[in-house]
Amino acid sequence: MPTAKATKASDKALICRKFVTAVQKLYGKSVPRLDLPVLETLMFAVCLEDNSWDAAEQGYKKLLASYFDLNEIRVSSVTELENALQPLREADWKGLRIRSILRYVFESSYSFDLEKFRRFTQEVALKTLKKVNDLSPFVKDFTIQQILGSHMVCLDPSMLRAAKWLGLVPADSDLTDAGEFLKAGLKKSEVAEFCQALRCLATDPKFYDRFFEPIPPEIEMNSAIDRLAEVQQPPKRKPAKPPEKAAKPPEPAPKQAAVPAKKAAPKAAAPPAKAETAARKDPAKPSRTAAKAVPAKPAKSATGNTKPPAGKTSKSSAPAQKPGAKKPATKKPRS
Repeated sequence: MPTAKATKASDKALICRKFVTAVQKLYGKSVPRLDLPVLETLMFAVCLEDNSWDAAEQGYKKLLASYFDLNEIRVSSVTELENALQPLREADWKGLRIRSILRYVFESSYSFDLEKFRRFTQEVALKTLKKVNDLSPFVKDFTIQQILGSHMVCLDPSMLRAAKWLGLVPADSDLTDAGEFLKAGLKKSEVAEFCQALRCLATDPKFYDRFFEPIPPEIEMNSAIDRLAEVQQPPKRKPAKPPEKAAKPPEPAPKQAAVPAKKAAPKAAAPPAKAETAARKDPAKPSRTAAKAVPAKPAKSATGNTKPPAGKTSKSSAPAQKPGAKKPATKKPRS
């Protein structure tokens, strides 16, 4: 895991001074001072978290100008406070924390006065702030440092992220551990200057996204100046992947010579009808398909009986002959 190696306090102090000097060349040497009542110091600390000092001042002034008094802020919704605190980062959380502060103070004393805080010891002050809902570690530490003048290094998440990337603190440290780690290399009079330099760098829009990049392994604290120079350079672009060779289109199949269509064999003549073949063999015989001759009705005999018709001829038989002349009927002699 990446670590920031610095075994001696003198090494930390030297690196911190070099860091502050290098950053001041970018942002100047001015260190802002805060002179506000305790309650408003708490509210300003909320605005300052993860933002530059100038942006926090503008956001805090905009909040106060948007409402009639602190009591109106106390009874407002988080969404309304969020809109008033735009464009500060995490304006929704800031609105919730400011409302929680005002509600705690008002419910404790039915006023918006927290000046008794100045008489507290650091331990009592910290216990008091822990009673306020939703407060972050940075807001607590910043208020104690500003009001009581304690020797504390106040880091917010943006400052901690930048310090880890530069190698100023161990990569696995949280806000409290990182503050204690840097405290050993900073005098009480140097804390404000160092925190301002680190805040300017961490919240600069040009570098803000760079500190989200992965931290190289085995980073050391004495590489902070080199890392500072690196962050000012344009980010290295990953080498573009060589374009993949386009797959060759499949070769078209060789054209085959057109095979002439086979001529259809002439259809065989339909076999002659059976009647025709039969007629050729025996012209006397009528064809089977010929219409059947309708036999003439037999003539009635003198006795009134009809003569039975001649026997039926088969289909292949010859046509019926015409009946001959009728023979006269012979009467049997009486006995």
